[in-house]
Amino acid sequence: MAKKGDRGRCLIGIEGLDNILGGGIPESNIVLLAGGCGTGKTTLAFEFLVRGALAEDSSLMITTVESQDKMMSNIPKFTFFKDSMLVKGQMSIVKLEELMEEVNVSPNKMDEASIKKLLGAIGKLIASKRANRLVIDSIDTILTEIKDEALAAKFLSELSVILYKNECTAILVSSAHRCDGIEGRVADGIIMMGNLERRGDMLRTMQVIKMKGTSHSRLKYIIDITPAGTLMTPLLKGGS
Repeated sequence: MAKKGDRGRCLIGIEGLDNILGGGIPESNIVLLAGGCGTGKTTLAFEFLVRGALAEDSSLMITTVESQDKMMSNIPKFTFFKDSMLVKGQMSIVKLEELMEEVNVSPNKMDEASIKKLLGAIGKLIASKRANRLVIDSIDTILTEIKDEALAAKFLSELSVILYKNECTAILVSSAHRCDGIEGRVADGIIMMGNLERRGDMLRTMQVIKMKGTSHSRLKYIIDITPAGTLMTPLLKGGS
């Protein structure tokens, strides 16, 4: 299990990010990981799961677009990730489409009854895997199919209850550039990823916008994705 703080913390495993959060994400929080294309969202979320597996947490990813094979082929090759993590069940990757088929839910008809079935399937999966960490990549796929904003809010609120009951901490990946959507309002935390052009280079950036249950830095950081993991450096003001 991940180390615990006063409330109970889920260590992300990225030293710089854990430090600015005062020891990791407060346990059972929902964190929205938002940003545009190429900002490193999926890679950071995947590292969160792998680091969990290394810390003897059970990690679960629900992918809404890519198959496991395609996603794995696109993820950078971390030196600390082993295929055996998937074989031994320390990490599990499930495609949303397969989960919906199991409970007879159509993605084109996400009414209240369908949402209840899907939440039940997600809750059952978390419980069966004893998952301490969950990533949904991306949450946009689900929310765009829920046409009613009140139902979307209900989905996220009831997901939060499921996570709390199972002591599971979640990262919801989103390609949205704004944080004022329903997912941003419901989420306990928001981490924004971005691209910054500087002297002809395109740099990736990260900034914690909010995180309930802990004080944190709101500085913007330059991140570098390496085989050894994600590295963070404060963005110097006034640089060009």
